[in-house]
Amino acid sequence: MKKRQTAPFYTSKKAIAVDFDWIISLGIFLIYLGVFFVAIRQLPTQQSPAAVLLENVLSGITDSTKWSVQKLPLVIMSNISGAEPIIVRFPYDWKNFSFRDKSSFDRKDGRLIFTKPLSQGKNIFELVTSSENYTQPLAVFELTASPNSASVDTERFLSEFQNSLLLRVSHFDKERLSNFNISISGLELKHETAASTTGITPLSAQYMLGFTQLNHTSIIVAGYPRIFNYVTTDVKEPHDIDISATLSNYTFFYINNALFGAINYTTGGCVESSGRYIDFYDDISGVSFVLPQGGSISFCAGNTTVRLGLQFPIGNETRYDLIFHHGDYNGTLKYVSPYKTALGIVENVTGLSLQLYTKINGTDYQALKKDWSYPNSREFGFALYNYTGELFLNYQPKASGITNVFVKEADVFVLDKYATKTRHKLRIKGW
Repeated sequence: MKKRQTAPFYTSKKAIAVDFDWIISLGIFLIYLGVFFVAIRQLPTQQSPAAVLLENVLSGITDSTKWSVQKLPLVIMSNISGAEPIIVRFPYDWKNFSFRDKSSFDRKDGRLIFTKPLSQGKNIFELVTSSENYTQPLAVFELTASPNSASVDTERFLSEFQNSLLLRVSHFDKERLSNFNISISGLELKHETAASTTGITPLSAQYMLGFTQLNHTSIIVAGYPRIFNYVTTDVKEPHDIDISATLSNYTFFYINNALFGAINYTTGGCVESSGRYIDFYDDISGVSFVLPQGGSISFCAGNTTVRLGLQFPIGNETRYDLIFHHGDYNGTLKYVSPYKTALGIVENVTGLSLQLYTKINGTDYQALKKDWSYPNSREFGFALYNYTGELFLNYQPKASGITNVFVKEADVFVLDKYATKTRHKLRIKGW
């Protein structure tokens, strides 16, 4: 049998040229296609007329409901822990404001008075103000006060005043302090001729005595058997203030670790020292005097009482404290340097107001159309849902009926008067 001869395969030069041209043409086409899509992406996106109108409504709503809340941090660097009464200078002229946590406070003579739980280290509390009104929560405080007295019954503490100057203090049913007097640079101040004012609220009692040379203010905060005293003066020259008082029913004293012990009423005698702290106590309770800076401390025992004298320099505003307490001095040594306060920078927080949203309901529909560039021949409505999906507000002056309805949704952030933002859903319909 003869083998079949296979003809050899030949490719013509013409066929190779055709294939090469086809490859070049395909490459050019792909390059063109790529350039075309890149160019298309650079063109501005054209919105439909309905989308433009809904965008106008969205802008109109957000512009009409935009508002701001000012937030101010109050920083307290504390060496102590636990709930404490705090008094701090507040230089802002805010008339309407609140703590963000809605806690109660007083504002008297440029001072904020409040109580807060403190932890050791940095504590930050925030104040807010806005065009909305703030109300403090109704609360019952441990303070019974009048122009002549202030008491904290749970602490068995009673302080009495005469013409806004401290007269007498009873603690645990015993008289502890009497014959309280103040003088400046050796000049006794006659409180009978001074102008006296009082400020009584459920949270605090303030007793202010105005002399020619200075003002003396005593503040008692609800729940605490303490008397916070402020001396303010415009005198430019340095002056010392002298505090004197008679103390009764105490058996021990403490100034520092080198100067303490029993009070000797039998032989009498005097003790003199310098420092910022002295405490008198018995087996039940005591009283600490805390000075703002180093001063002279002295007392003399006689019969059954102690006559105390304190002298220390004063500036434009100087504070000293009387702290009545349980037990001995160990519970109050920490109040020599309890904390420091500082106000931060006011922050302007912006968002949308629910109050302004509801105000839109009372706005004329045709006026809104004009303000928001919406044609009279077409209609719109919108609904606002809170972060849980619950309908909060539904604004729809006209029913849509059977027609094509266009819808636009947007996430918006609602800002309340306490500077808290929450995400809401705004749904706009147009037809």
